[in-house]
Amino acid sequence: MYSGSNSTIRQPNYFDMTKSRILYHQSYKNMRFLDPLSPKQTHALNTLKADGCVILDSYIPEKKLQQMQSELQQALHNMQFNMPCLAQNKIDSIIHKDLINNYMLGTPQQLEECGVTFDQSQAIDYEQVLADFRPSTLTVPMLELSATYRETWTDPFILGIISAYLGMVPKLIEAYVRRNFPAQYRSMNHYWHRDINHDFHLLKMFVFLSDCTIETGPHEFIKGSHTNLDILNGQRYFQDEQVDKIYPLGHENRVLSTVKAGTVIIENTQGLHRATIPKTGYRDLGYGVFMPIPPLYRHKNYHFPKNAYNSLPTFQKAFIPKSFTD
Repeated sequence: MYSGSNSTIRQPNYFDMTKSRILYHQSYKNMRFLDPLSPKQTHALNTLKADGCVILDSYIPEKKLQQMQSELQQALHNMQFNMPCLAQNKIDSIIHKDLINNYMLGTPQQLEECGVTFDQSQAIDYEQVLADFRPSTLTVPMLELSATYRETWTDPFILGIISAYLGMVPKLIEAYVRRNFPAQYRSMNHYWHRDINHDFHLLKMFVFLSDCTIETGPHEFIKGSHTNLDILNGQRYFQDEQVDKIYPLGHENRVLSTVKAGTVIIENTQGLHRATIPKTGYRDLGYGVFMPIPPLYRHKNYHFPKNAYNSLPTFQKAFIPKSFTD
């Protein structure tokens, strides 16, 4: 069920759902921990089903948002972002032509082998990193560092919507915050695409920690494309012209996340979407990836402190892979 190898998104058939019921038995069983949805959750769920995304405007209370912003800033200045990290000023348009033409696609380790990253040994402080390497993205594992972030990523209102949409209690398989800067070269998620993290069962949560404007690089989603799989499907990435031909700029189905800090978006990212590059300043955006995983899933994508895990209510605890707490 979890492949990531086929770029074509399709609706599951009876066999797929039967297999899913067997493979993810525990995720379906954990639905017994879900409380009945409130009217607000039901409204959000219906919007998510119809459009493929739902926007919870200014969802995070101001005091909590300020704390999250402060903690992120401190983590960045403490150099607690992931490295190796892509350095825009190490990219050569001639030497790295193939890499550029392949959407800068690669793991951090593969990009390091291409000579386009910087690592911890080269990073002195935050300001030096920005000046010397011009990173397009700094990624911070905030759930490991902050109780406030763990509380937000395990918010029962949001998790209830996610479970009701998927019909199961999935796992929070990825959780991180990115600070994005202006960049000369686009990479992977800057191109239109459909996510292939999972064949059928997938939702993402976006937590906006800074005001997002046209200038700071909004996220963009094609409303309804999560169920309209007959067009723009089967490629890993799509050029702007391909999407613009069907959904011109200003089209009513193009959802642009020009939103206030504190807004949360839940999205079926098997629909068409992209991140645009900031023109000025930066964008702080948190990510949560929700999908079921097989019993012998071996990856550990983030660390969730064990004492924090043990203190979670049963419903929220069911979202965290226990192996991520070791």
